[in-house]
Amino acid sequence: MTAVIAPEGVRQEDFERVHTYGGVAFGPSLSTGATMPGRLAARARARGDDPFLTTFSEKGEEHTLSYREFDLLSRQVGAWIARTVGVGAGDVAALLPANDALSIAALFALQRSGCAVLLLNPGDPPDRLRQQTGRLTAKAVLRSPSVADTVLTEAVELPTAPHSRTDAAAAHPTSAPLDPWSDALFFGTSGSTAAAKLVAQSHYNAAANADALVRHHALRPGDRLLGCLPVHHVNGLHFTVFGTLTAGAHLVLAREFDPFGYPELVERFRPRMASVVPSILETMLAVRQPTLPSTFDYFVTAAAPLTAATARAMARQVGARVLQGYGLTETTNFSTTMPADLPEDTYRRMMLDTDIPSIGTPFPGNDVAVLTDRGDRAAPGETGEICMRGTNVMTRYAGNPEATARAFAGGWFHSGDTGFHHVDAETGRTFLVITGRRKNIAKVRGESVSLDEMDRVLRSVPLVVDAAAVAVPHRFLGEEIVAAVVLAPGTSDVDLRPALSAVFSPAVHPSRVARLEAIPRTRTGKVLRPELTRQLMGSGPDTQP
Repeated sequence: MTAVIAPEGVRQEDFERVHTYGGVAFGPSLSTGATMPGRLAARARARGDDPFLTTFSEKGEEHTLSYREFDLLSRQVGAWIARTVGVGAGDVAALLPANDALSIAALFALQRSGCAVLLLNPGDPPDRLRQQTGRLTAKAVLRSPSVADTVLTEAVELPTAPHSRTDAAAAHPTSAPLDPWSDALFFGTSGSTAAAKLVAQSHYNAAANADALVRHHALRPGDRLLGCLPVHHVNGLHFTVFGTLTAGAHLVLAREFDPFGYPELVERFRPRMASVVPSILETMLAVRQPTLPSTFDYFVTAAAPLTAATARAMARQVGARVLQGYGLTETTNFSTTMPADLPEDTYRRMMLDTDIPSIGTPFPGNDVAVLTDRGDRAAPGETGEICMRGTNVMTRYAGNPEATARAFAGGWFHSGDTGFHHVDAETGRTFLVITGRRKNIAKVRGESVSLDEMDRVLRSVPLVVDAAAVAVPHRFLGEEIVAAVVLAPGTSDVDLRPALSAVFSPAVHPSRVARLEAIPRTRTGKVLRPELTRQLMGSGPDTQP
C-alpha cells in the first residue's frame, strides 16, 4: 500500500483515519485511467462513437458530441491553452465556466496538463473572485464565451474554434501520468471571510466519488442523465459530468433551469434520471409538470432540504420518486443518499409519511456518524453532529491549516449539521435525518451563504449601527435571507446594495431588510437568531435592500 502523507494542518494519524472505511485504509495510488482525463481517453478509445454530451446554444440549438469528439475538443482546447496561456503541470488555473461543451473541455484539458483548476462562480462579485484567485496564486483565469467579459475583466476568453484537428493531435498525443493524490480541483465555500475557505479535492477524490455514483445508481452505458445545475458547483460537476463519464452514459446538459423548457427536455430526451434541487421541483409543480417517460426512474435532489410536502406532490402529481442526497463541497458531492432500490412502503415511510424526509444511508466509500459533544457515536434517535470520513472527503482547506485542523478534529470531518440516525426494522438499514445546523449558513438557490459574513457586510455600511440576517424557508429558493438593521438616530434610509453587491451575488441578497430598534443578542454579544426570526416574521418598516 502506498503511503499517503497528510496535508498541512492535519496529523498523519488523523488523516489515515479520515480516509478509512470499514477498517480498510484508502491509500493506494490509482492508475492514470482512474483520473477523469484518463477515463475520458479510455472511453474515447473503447466506445468513441457513443454519445457523451448534449448541450444547447443561447438560441436553443442542440449539439451532441461523442466520446471521441469530446476528447478531441478537449485536446484542441489544451493545445490552444498551452500555446496562448502557457499554464502547465504544477500551476493553478481558474475557470469561469458555463454549462457548455467548451467549458467542460477546458476543464479536462487543464487537468490533463497537470494543472489544478479553481472553479469560479460567474455570479460572484469580482472582488470575491479576485480574492479566491489571489489566495491560490492562479496563473491564469479562463472564461467561457457565454460568461460576460465584465464578470472578471482579466479573464481570457476561450476560443470557439480552439485549434485545427491535426495540430491538436500533434500537440497532445499523450499525457503525463497524473498523481491521484495531487490537487485536481478547488472550490470556494462559505466562510468567515470571502476567501477564507477554498476546498482542495484530489484526483482520487473525484474518481472515488464517481465510482460510488455509478455503483449507487447502477449507471451503465446507454443511460441518459438530464442535468441543469451549474458545473461550477460540486453537484453539477461531480454527479452530472464525472458520474456520467465514468459510467459511459450520455449527459443532456441544459444551460440552466427553464420552468417552461425543462419539461420538454424530459419528454424529448427521455432520461433515466435527472439531477435537480428542491426549488426546481417546486417550480415544476407550480408552473408545468413533465410527462415522464416509462424509462424514467427518479429525480436526485441535494443542496437544500427537501420537504415531505414536495416529495408527496411529486409522487401524486408527477408520479416520480425523489431521492434526497446530502453532502458538502468538502465531501466532494454526496455523503449520504436515499437508496434507489427501496420497496414502495419503505420509501413512503422515509420520504412521504414523515415530518422530515431522510437523507438516506451512507454513500459508498463513506463512513457517516452522528457524534455527541463528547465525540462518541450517538444512540439511535439521539441528536448530534453529522460527521464523515472516506474516499471523497477533501484533502484540506487550501492555505488555511487552522481551519483544516478544526474541521478534521478527532479524525472526522465535522459538517456543522445536526441530525440523528435510526435503524429501519424492515430493511435493517441505517437511515439518517438532518435536523439543523450548528453553523450560521443559509442555502439560497443551492448557494451556501454565511450569515455571519452578511452581518459584517451590513454592519460596515455607514449609518448602520447594528445588523444581522436570518434564513427562512422559501418554497422555490429553498431558503431566503431576511435582514434587520439598526440605523443611526435621525437616519431615515440607507442604500445597502453597493456593500452587498461587492461581496455577494445578487441572487442571494436579502429579500427584505427591516428596521429594528435593537438586534436581539446574548449578554456576550451573540445574535439570537431564533428570536430575530420571530421578530422579523412580524416586523415593521422595511428599508431598501
